[in-house]
Amino acid sequence: MAQINITKDRAGMFLIALANAEPGDEVLYHIGEYAAGAHKRDALQAQEAGHCLLYQRRMGEGSFAYIARKPKGKK
Repeated sequence: MAQINITKDRAGMFLIALANAEPGDEVLYHIGEYAAGAHKRDALQAQEAGHCLLYQRRMGEGSFAYIARKPKGKK
């Protein structure tokens, strides 16, 4: 399982990163107190379409990593 960090990339890179990810890979798309940033909308739409699973991982007090994982079985 690899982690692809696009937190500093421009808007529009989320879908490219997700398409290039292998099943089980994580796309780190934002770090902060709340889900936000240039990739939030694309991440939510991809999850609604069934292309990824979204979750967060605590980084410290009031800071979270927002992650999309490409499901196994998706190419």
